[in-house]
Amino acid sequence: MQGRPRRVASADGDAMKIFAAGLILGLVVGIGLGGVGSVRWARAKARRPDLNRSSAVAEILPAKPIENAQALAKFLDGLPYEVGFFAKDLKTGRITERFGDRSVCLASMVKVFCLTELFRQKHEESLDVSTKIGVPDHGDLSLSAAADLMIGQSDNAATHALAEFLGRDNVNRIPSLLGLDSMSGNILPSEAVLRQTLDRRIFGGRHAVAGLPQHGAARDMAGFFERLLDKKVISESVSEDLVEFFAGHPMPFSNRYAGTYNFAGKGGNILWTRPPKHYAMMGWSLFVTKPSGGRLVLCVWGEWFPQDMDPEKQTEFLKFVTDSVIGILGG
Repeated sequence: MQGRPRRVASADGDAMKIFAAGLILGLVVGIGLGGVGSVRWARAKARRPDLNRSSAVAEILPAKPIENAQALAKFLDGLPYEVGFFAKDLKTGRITERFGDRSVCLASMVKVFCLTELFRQKHEESLDVSTKIGVPDHGDLSLSAAADLMIGQSDNAATHALAEFLGRDNVNRIPSLLGLDSMSGNILPSEAVLRQTLDRRIFGGRHAVAGLPQHGAARDMAGFFERLLDKKVISESVSEDLVEFFAGHPMPFSNRYAGTYNFAGKGGNILWTRPPKHYAMMGWSLFVTKPSGGRLVLCVWGEWFPQDMDPEKQTEFLKFVTDSVIGILGG
Protein backbone atom coordinates (compact mmCIF):
# COMPACT_ATOMS: atom_id res chain seq x y z
CA MET A 1 0.00 0.00 0.00
CA GLN A 2 0.98 3.58 -0.54
CA GLY A 3 3.08 5.03 2.24
CA ARG A 4 2.02 7.91 4.42
CA PRO A 5 2.92 11.41 3.21
CA ARG A 6 5.44 13.22 5.36
CA ARG A 7 3.46 16.42 5.31
CA VAL A 8 -0.18 16.81 6.15
CA ALA A 9 -2.11 18.85 3.64
CA SER A 10 -4.82 21.17 4.84
CA ALA A 11 -8.28 19.70 4.52
CA ASP A 12 -10.67 21.50 2.25
CA GLY A 13 -14.32 22.02 3.06
CA ASP A 14 -16.84 19.26 3.28
CA ALA A 15 -16.19 16.58 0.72
CA MET A 16 -18.41 14.18 2.58
CA LYS A 17 -21.35 16.19 3.78
CA ILE A 18 -21.89 19.32 1.77
CA PHE A 19 -24.63 20.93 3.74
CA ALA A 20 -25.52 24.47 2.74
CA ALA A 21 -26.53 26.86 5.47
CA GLY A 22 -26.04 29.81 3.18
CA LEU A 23 -24.06 29.68 -0.02
CA ILE A 24 -22.25 26.75 -1.63
CA LEU A 25 -20.12 27.92 -4.52
CA GLY A 26 -22.41 30.89 -4.79
CA LEU A 27 -25.50 28.70 -4.96
CA VAL A 28 -28.46 30.07 -3.07
CA VAL A 29 -30.10 27.35 -1.01
CA GLY A 30 -33.83 27.65 -0.73
CA ILE A 31 -35.06 26.84 -4.23
CA GLY A 32 -36.38 23.31 -4.43
CA LEU A 33 -37.90 20.86 -6.82
CA GLY A 34 -41.47 21.38 -7.83
CA GLY A 35 -44.09 18.92 -6.68
CA VAL A 36 -43.34 15.49 -8.05
CA GLY A 37 -45.56 12.50 -7.56
CA SER A 38 -48.28 12.01 -5.01
CA VAL A 39 -49.30 9.79 -2.12
CA ARG A 40 -52.46 7.71 -2.15
CA TRP A 41 -54.05 7.37 1.24
CA ALA A 42 -55.61 4.38 2.91
CA ARG A 43 -58.05 6.72 4.65
CA ALA A 44 -60.50 7.78 1.97
CA LYS A 45 -61.22 11.19 3.46
CA ALA A 46 -57.67 12.08 4.41
CA ARG A 47 -56.24 15.26 2.90
CA ARG A 48 -53.27 14.64 0.65
CA PRO A 49 -50.35 16.66 2.02
CA ASP A 50 -48.11 18.95 0.05
CA LEU A 51 -44.96 16.85 0.07
CA ASN A 52 -42.76 19.89 -0.49
CA ARG A 53 -43.61 21.15 3.01
CA SER A 54 -41.46 19.97 5.89
CA SER A 55 -44.57 19.48 8.04
CA ALA A 56 -45.81 16.92 5.52
CA VAL A 57 -43.60 14.24 7.06
CA ALA A 58 -45.69 14.22 10.23
CA GLU A 59 -48.78 13.85 8.06
CA ILE A 60 -47.60 10.98 5.88
CA LEU A 61 -45.96 8.75 8.50
CA PRO A 62 -48.23 6.09 9.97
CA ALA A 63 -48.55 6.02 13.74
CA LYS A 64 -46.35 2.93 13.98
CA PRO A 65 -43.83 1.11 11.75
CA ILE A 66 -45.07 -0.98 8.82
CA GLU A 67 -43.83 -4.49 9.59
CA ASN A 68 -45.06 -6.17 6.42
CA ALA A 69 -42.69 -6.05 3.43
CA GLN A 70 -45.41 -5.69 0.79
CA ALA A 71 -47.24 -2.98 2.73
CA LEU A 72 -44.00 -1.06 3.31
CA ALA A 73 -43.12 -1.29 -0.40
CA LYS A 74 -46.57 0.02 -1.35
CA PHE A 75 -46.22 2.93 1.06
CA LEU A 76 -42.74 3.85 -0.18
CA ASP A 77 -43.79 3.51 -3.82
CA GLY A 78 -46.23 6.37 -3.27
CA LEU A 79 -43.60 8.86 -2.18
CA PRO A 80 -41.92 11.36 -4.52
CA TYR A 81 -38.45 10.57 -3.22
CA GLU A 82 -36.33 7.45 -3.63
CA VAL A 83 -35.93 5.13 -0.65
CA GLY A 84 -33.91 1.94 -0.40
CA PHE A 85 -32.46 -0.45 2.14
CA PHE A 86 -30.75 -3.77 2.70
CA ALA A 87 -30.98 -5.58 6.02
CA LYS A 88 -29.97 -9.01 7.26
CA ASP A 89 -30.54 -10.92 10.48
CA LEU A 90 -27.20 -12.62 11.10
CA LYS A 91 -28.73 -15.35 13.27
CA THR A 92 -31.51 -16.47 10.93
CA GLY A 93 -29.96 -15.35 7.64
CA ARG A 94 -33.21 -13.64 6.74
CA ILE A 95 -32.88 -10.67 4.37
CA THR A 96 -35.21 -7.85 3.42
CA GLU A 97 -34.27 -5.27 0.82
CA ARG A 98 -35.49 -2.57 -1.51
CA PHE A 99 -33.14 -1.40 -4.26
CA GLY A 100 -30.35 -3.05 -2.28
CA ASP A 101 -28.04 -3.18 -5.31
CA ARG A 102 -28.74 0.32 -6.63
CA SER A 103 -25.74 2.66 -6.70
CA VAL A 104 -26.47 5.65 -4.48
CA CYS A 105 -24.51 8.47 -2.90
CA LEU A 106 -23.19 7.28 0.46
CA ALA A 107 -22.13 10.66 1.85
CA SER A 108 -20.41 10.40 5.24
CA MET A 109 -21.12 6.68 5.54
CA VAL A 110 -17.84 6.20 3.66
CA LYS A 111 -15.89 7.53 6.63
CA VAL A 112 -15.90 3.98 7.97
CA PHE A 113 -13.30 3.15 5.31
CA CYS A 114 -10.98 5.91 6.52
CA LEU A 115 -11.32 4.52 10.05
CA THR A 116 -10.60 1.04 8.74
CA GLU A 117 -7.39 2.22 7.08
CA LEU A 118 -6.31 3.89 10.32
CA PHE A 119 -6.60 0.62 12.23
CA ARG A 120 -5.04 -1.33 9.37
CA GLN A 121 -1.94 0.84 9.57
CA LYS A 122 -1.96 0.57 13.35
CA HIS A 123 -1.79 -3.23 13.21
CA GLU A 124 0.08 -3.87 9.96
CA GLU A 125 2.49 -0.91 9.92
CA SER A 126 2.83 -0.22 13.65
CA LEU A 127 1.30 3.23 13.30
CA ASP A 128 1.13 5.03 16.65
CA VAL A 129 -2.42 6.44 16.89
CA SER A 130 -1.18 9.03 19.40
CA THR A 131 0.73 10.70 16.54
CA LYS A 132 -0.36 14.32 16.15
CA ILE A 133 -1.68 15.82 12.93
CA GLY A 134 -2.93 19.28 12.10
CA VAL A 135 -6.70 19.55 11.77
CA PRO A 136 -8.12 22.87 10.55
CA ASP A 137 -10.26 24.58 13.19
CA HIS A 138 -9.09 22.09 15.81
CA GLY A 139 -5.31 22.51 15.96
CA ASP A 140 -2.99 19.56 16.50
CA LEU A 141 -4.82 16.37 17.42
CA SER A 142 -3.80 12.77 17.88
CA LEU A 143 -4.93 10.38 15.16
CA SER A 144 -7.31 8.75 17.62
CA ALA A 145 -8.82 12.11 18.59
CA ALA A 146 -9.25 13.00 14.92
CA ALA A 147 -11.00 9.65 14.40
CA ASP A 148 -13.34 10.44 17.31
CA LEU A 149 -14.27 13.70 15.59
CA MET A 150 -14.68 12.00 12.21
CA ILE A 151 -17.11 9.35 13.44
CA GLY A 152 -18.64 10.88 16.55
CA GLN A 153 -19.29 14.34 15.06
CA SER A 154 -18.89 13.54 11.35
CA ASP A 155 -16.26 16.27 11.25
CA ASN A 156 -15.05 16.76 7.69
CA ALA A 157 -11.86 18.66 8.50
CA ALA A 158 -10.75 15.73 10.65
CA THR A 159 -11.71 13.29 7.89
CA HIS A 160 -9.64 15.08 5.26
CA ALA A 161 -6.67 15.44 7.58
CA LEU A 162 -6.76 11.73 8.35
CA ALA A 163 -7.16 10.80 4.67
CA GLU A 164 -4.18 12.91 3.68
CA PHE A 165 -2.01 11.48 6.44
CA LEU A 166 -3.00 7.87 5.82
CA GLY A 167 -2.89 8.25 2.03
CA ARG A 168 -6.17 8.83 0.20
CA ASP A 169 -5.35 6.02 -2.24
CA ASN A 170 -4.99 3.65 0.69
CA VAL A 171 -8.41 4.63 2.01
CA ASN A 172 -9.97 4.28 -1.44
CA ARG A 173 -8.56 0.77 -1.75
CA ILE A 174 -10.29 -0.59 1.36
CA PRO A 175 -13.65 -1.49 -0.26
CA SER A 176 -11.98 -3.58 -2.97
CA LEU A 177 -9.85 -5.36 -0.35
CA LEU A 178 -13.09 -6.36 1.37
CA GLY A 179 -14.81 -7.48 -1.82
CA LEU A 180 -17.37 -4.65 -1.77
CA ASP A 181 -17.66 -4.60 -5.53
CA SER A 182 -20.34 -1.93 -5.90
CA MET A 183 -18.10 0.69 -4.33
CA SER A 184 -16.37 3.29 -6.43
CA GLY A 185 -12.58 3.14 -6.58
CA ASN A 186 -12.74 6.74 -5.38
CA ILE A 187 -14.93 6.20 -2.35
CA LEU A 188 -13.44 9.17 -0.46
CA PRO A 189 -12.97 11.80 -3.20
CA SER A 190 -11.51 15.26 -2.94
CA GLU A 191 -13.95 18.13 -2.57
CA ALA A 192 -13.47 19.13 -6.21
CA VAL A 193 -14.26 15.63 -7.47
CA LEU A 194 -17.29 15.36 -5.21
CA ARG A 195 -18.63 18.66 -6.54
CA GLN A 196 -18.32 17.35 -10.09
CA THR A 197 -20.07 14.15 -9.06
CA LEU A 198 -22.96 15.98 -7.44
CA ASP A 199 -23.33 18.14 -10.53
CA ARG A 200 -23.62 14.94 -12.57
CA ARG A 201 -26.34 13.75 -10.23
CA ILE A 202 -28.30 16.98 -10.19
CA PHE A 203 -28.20 17.47 -13.97
CA GLY A 204 -28.37 13.79 -14.88
CA GLY A 205 -31.03 11.15 -14.44
CA ARG A 206 -32.72 10.35 -11.17
CA HIS A 207 -30.64 7.19 -10.74
CA ALA A 208 -26.86 7.19 -10.57
CA VAL A 209 -24.71 5.30 -13.04
CA ALA A 210 -22.36 2.73 -11.53
CA GLY A 211 -18.87 3.77 -10.56
CA LEU A 212 -19.45 7.36 -9.48
CA PRO A 213 -17.15 8.62 -6.71
CA GLN A 214 -18.56 8.18 -3.19
CA HIS A 215 -21.28 5.86 -4.51
CA GLY A 216 -22.10 2.26 -3.73
CA ALA A 217 -24.92 -0.12 -2.84
CA ALA A 218 -26.75 -0.64 0.45
CA ARG A 219 -25.99 -4.37 0.20
CA ASP A 220 -22.27 -3.64 0.39
CA MET A 221 -22.54 -1.10 3.21
CA ALA A 222 -24.47 -3.66 5.25
CA GLY A 223 -21.95 -6.25 4.06
CA PHE A 224 -19.13 -4.20 5.56
CA PHE A 225 -20.70 -4.54 8.99
CA GLU A 226 -21.43 -8.23 8.49
CA ARG A 227 -17.75 -8.78 7.68
CA LEU A 228 -16.86 -6.66 10.69
CA LEU A 229 -18.91 -8.75 13.10
CA ASP A 230 -17.42 -11.89 11.56
CA LYS A 231 -13.97 -10.37 12.29
CA LYS A 232 -13.12 -10.39 8.58
CA VAL A 233 -12.40 -6.70 8.02
CA ILE A 234 -8.67 -6.85 7.19
CA SER A 235 -7.87 -9.02 10.22
CA GLU A 236 -9.28 -10.16 13.52
CA SER A 237 -7.36 -7.50 15.44
CA VAL A 238 -8.46 -4.69 13.10
CA SER A 239 -12.06 -5.89 13.32
CA GLU A 240 -11.97 -6.00 17.10
CA ASP A 241 -10.63 -2.44 17.27
CA LEU A 242 -13.35 -1.26 14.89
CA VAL A 243 -16.16 -2.96 16.81
CA GLU A 244 -14.90 -1.46 20.07
CA PHE A 245 -14.62 1.96 18.45
CA PHE A 246 -18.14 1.89 16.98
CA ALA A 247 -19.57 0.61 20.25
CA GLY A 248 -18.10 3.70 21.90
CA HIS A 249 -20.00 5.92 19.45
CA PRO A 250 -23.60 4.66 19.60
CA MET A 251 -26.00 6.12 17.07
CA PRO A 252 -29.73 6.56 17.89
CA PHE A 253 -30.99 5.49 14.45
CA SER A 254 -34.35 4.29 15.76
CA ASN A 255 -37.42 5.42 17.68
CA ARG A 256 -39.11 2.12 18.56
CA TYR A 257 -35.95 0.19 19.48
CA ALA A 258 -33.75 2.96 20.88
CA GLY A 259 -32.80 2.24 24.48
CA THR A 260 -33.50 -1.47 24.03
CA TYR A 261 -31.24 -2.40 21.13
CA ASN A 262 -27.74 -1.04 20.63
CA PHE A 263 -27.12 0.80 17.34
CA ALA A 264 -23.63 1.56 16.05
CA GLY A 265 -22.43 2.69 12.65
CA LYS A 266 -22.25 5.83 10.53
CA GLY A 267 -24.75 8.13 8.91
CA GLY A 268 -24.43 10.87 6.34
CA ASN A 269 -26.36 13.47 4.39
CA ILE A 270 -25.83 15.88 1.53
CA LEU A 271 -27.63 18.94 0.26
CA TRP A 272 -26.54 20.21 -3.16
CA THR A 273 -28.25 23.02 -5.02
CA ARG A 274 -27.86 24.37 -8.53
CA PRO A 275 -30.90 26.64 -8.88
CA PRO A 276 -33.49 25.67 -9.82
CA LYS A 277 -32.30 22.10 -9.24
CA HIS A 278 -31.83 20.50 -5.86
CA TYR A 279 -30.43 17.20 -4.59
CA ALA A 280 -30.73 16.00 -1.01
CA MET A 281 -29.95 12.60 0.44
CA MET A 282 -29.57 11.01 3.84
CA GLY A 283 -28.78 7.51 5.01
CA TRP A 284 -26.99 5.32 7.52
CA SER A 285 -25.36 1.95 7.76
CA LEU A 286 -24.96 0.11 11.01
CA PHE A 287 -25.06 -3.01 13.09
CA VAL A 288 -27.71 -3.65 15.71
CA THR A 289 -27.30 -5.79 18.81
CA LYS A 290 -30.37 -7.14 20.59
CA PRO A 291 -30.58 -7.88 24.32
CA SER A 292 -30.88 -11.56 23.35
CA GLY A 293 -27.51 -11.35 21.62
CA GLY A 294 -29.02 -11.44 18.13
CA ARG A 295 -27.49 -9.10 15.58
CA LEU A 296 -28.66 -7.31 12.48
CA VAL A 297 -26.79 -5.32 9.83
CA LEU A 298 -28.52 -2.79 7.64
CA CYS A 299 -28.21 0.22 5.41
CA VAL A 300 -31.09 2.63 4.80
CA TRP A 301 -31.02 5.59 2.41
CA GLY A 302 -33.23 8.23 0.84
CA GLU A 303 -32.52 10.46 -2.16
CA TRP A 304 -34.23 13.44 -3.79
CA PHE A 305 -35.93 14.68 -0.64
CA PRO A 306 -38.01 17.84 -1.21
CA GLN A 307 -36.33 21.20 -0.65
CA ASP A 308 -38.45 22.01 2.39
CA MET A 309 -37.90 18.65 4.09
CA ASP A 310 -35.21 19.63 6.58
CA PRO A 311 -32.66 17.17 8.02
CA GLU A 312 -34.67 16.63 11.19
CA LYS A 313 -37.67 15.53 9.15
CA GLN A 314 -35.50 13.34 6.94
CA THR A 315 -34.09 11.74 10.08
CA GLU A 316 -37.54 10.99 11.49
CA PHE A 317 -38.62 9.50 8.19
CA LEU A 318 -35.58 7.22 7.95
CA LYS A 319 -35.98 6.16 11.58
CA PHE A 320 -39.51 5.09 10.66
CA VAL A 321 -38.12 3.07 7.72
CA THR A 322 -35.42 1.57 9.96
CA ASP A 323 -37.95 0.51 12.59
CA SER A 324 -40.18 -0.97 9.87
CA VAL A 325 -37.28 -2.96 8.42
CA ILE A 326 -36.27 -4.30 11.84
CA GLY A 327 -39.88 -5.29 12.44
CA ILE A 328 -40.04 -7.12 9.11
CA LEU A 329 -37.03 -9.16 10.21
CA GLY A 330 -38.84 -10.14 13.38
CA GLY A 331 -38.00 -7.24 15.66
